[in-house]
Amino acid sequence: MDPNEYSTVASFRNDTDSDISLHLEMLAQEVILGPGHAVELLARSSQDLQPISIHQVQGGMQVFPHKEFDPDWHVRFNGKVLRARHPLRLAEYE
Repeated sequence: MDPNEYSTVASFRNDTDSDISLHLEMLAQEVILGPGHAVELLARSSQDLQPISIHQVQGGMQVFPHKEFDPDWHVRFNGKVLRARHPLRLAEYE
């Protein structure tokens, strides 16, 4: 499936004055949002994906799929679909 067709499972916006990180599990991927950045979190649809769990951690959020080991996380940022990696710095795509 093309990542442009993936489901939006959450939206995040950084309203702080410093970077925050989204830690995407289970493959330890990280998306770094600078101040003012907003993203849609995308994932390949599967029966084991939702409900996702989101936990606040120091410096950001940790996101867990329900039972899916590799949801093939992507984010939509400024109209671009980007594959999550460790780390993906959104400032590089402004």
